[in-house]
Amino acid sequence: MSLIFAGGGLALWLRERQLRYILGYVLAALLLGTSFAINHYSPDPGHRLVQMAVAALSISSVIALVASMCQRLGQPVPLRLWAGAGLVAVVLVGLADHRRDVSASLLAVNLCCGLVMVMGTQIMAQARSHQLVDRLLVWIFAIVAAQFFLRPIGVLMLGGPMSTAAYRDSAGHAVLVLTAAILTLVLTAAILAATISDQIRAVRQVVRKDELSGLLRRDSFDEEARDLIARARAEGRPVSMVIADIDHFKQINDALGHPAGDAVIRAFGSIMAASIRPTDLAGRIGGEEFGLIAWDCPAAPAAHLAERLRAALAARPVEALGAQIALTASFGVATLRPGEAYGDLYARADNALYQAKRAGRDRVVVAGALPAARLATSAPLSAEKEAGRSGGSEAGGLGIGGAIARRA
Repeated sequence: MSLIFAGGGLALWLRERQLRYILGYVLAALLLGTSFAINHYSPDPGHRLVQMAVAALSISSVIALVASMCQRLGQPVPLRLWAGAGLVAVVLVGLADHRRDVSASLLAVNLCCGLVMVMGTQIMAQARSHQLVDRLLVWIFAIVAAQFFLRPIGVLMLGGPMSTAAYRDSAGHAVLVLTAAILTLVLTAAILAATISDQIRAVRQVVRKDELSGLLRRDSFDEEARDLIARARAEGRPVSMVIADIDHFKQINDALGHPAGDAVIRAFGSIMAASIRPTDLAGRIGGEEFGLIAWDCPAAPAAHLAERLRAALAARPVEALGAQIALTASFGVATLRPGEAYGDLYARADNALYQAKRAGRDRVVVAGALPAARLATSAPLSAEKEAGRSGGSEAGGLGIGGAIARRA
C-alpha cells in the first residue's frame, strides 16, 4: 500500500511540481513500504543489521512526512535534532539482542517516531491555519503520535519479553500492521485533500493577483486585509500597514515609455514578494502604489521593514532605466489602534506617505512621528545616485526625476 501511494504521489508531483512538499510524502511512503517489506520478508528478522535497517527506514519515513507537512505550511523544522535522535535510536537498536528480546528495539524506534510526530504536530499547530484540512491534519498527526507511545507499551505489557521472530508472529505485530495500514490510508486521504485544497487556493491566487507585479490586486488585498485585521483584534496581535509609492513614476513613463514603467512595477513587486513572510499581505493598490499588511508587527519593526524595501529598491538595477537613473520610493507606516477599522488604518498610512512625499521623497515616515528624514538605518547613497538627484525639478529635487530630466 505504501509503495502504491508513493507512486501515486510521484505522479501527482510530476503534474504539479510547484508543490514540493509532495516529494516528502513520496519519500516517506517509499521508506515506510521498504521498511515493512524488509521486516516481513527477511529470512532472519533477528539479525542486528536487518533491525537497524528497519529502524533507520521507519524513523526516516516519519521525519520525511512530518518535515514535508510542516514545509507545506511554511514552518521551519529542526531536522538536525530529529536526525540526531534517529541516529541515537538506530544505535540503541544495534546494541539490543533481538534474538532474545525485542523490547529495547521496539521502544527506541517508537519513542523516537512519537517524539518527532509530537514536535511536528506542535509546529503545524503554530502555523494557525484556518483551513479545515490543515486543522484536520493536526488532529491526525496528534493521533498518530499518541499511538507511537501507547501501542509498544501495550504490546510489552501483554506479551512480555519475546524475540524478533516471535514478535513478528504475535498479535502485537498484527496490530502494528493493521494500525499502519489504517493510518497510512487516513494520512494519504488527508494529504490528498490538502493537496487539492492547495491547488484550488493556487488557482484563486492567480485570479486574485496583479499580472504585472505578481502581488494581490486592490480588491483582493482590501478583502484579505480586513480579514487579517479582524483576526488580529480577536487574538490581540499588533498589525501594521505600509503604503509605498514609486517616486516620479509618471516621468518614467513619459521619458522612457510604458515598457520601462512596467519593468519598474515588476522590480518593486518582486522585491516586496521576497521581503515579506507567509503571514503578511502585499498588493498593488494603484498604478505605482503598493500596500503591505505586516502580521504581528508593531510600528518599529514595520518601519524597519519599509526601510529595507526602500534600500532594496534603491540598490536594484532595472535594465530598462539605464545605469544613470536612481529608482526610489516613499513609504508611509501606520500601526492598528484599538477599535480602528481597516479604512482608518489605511488613511493614516496614506497620510504618512503624503508626509514622506512632502519631506523630499525617498524616505519612510511613521504615522504620528516627525517626518524629519530617513530612518537611521538607511544605507548611505552612492555619489552616482546623489548626482542623479541633484538636478531634479521638484522641491527637494530628487530622485529619479532629475536623472530622467538630465538624460532627456
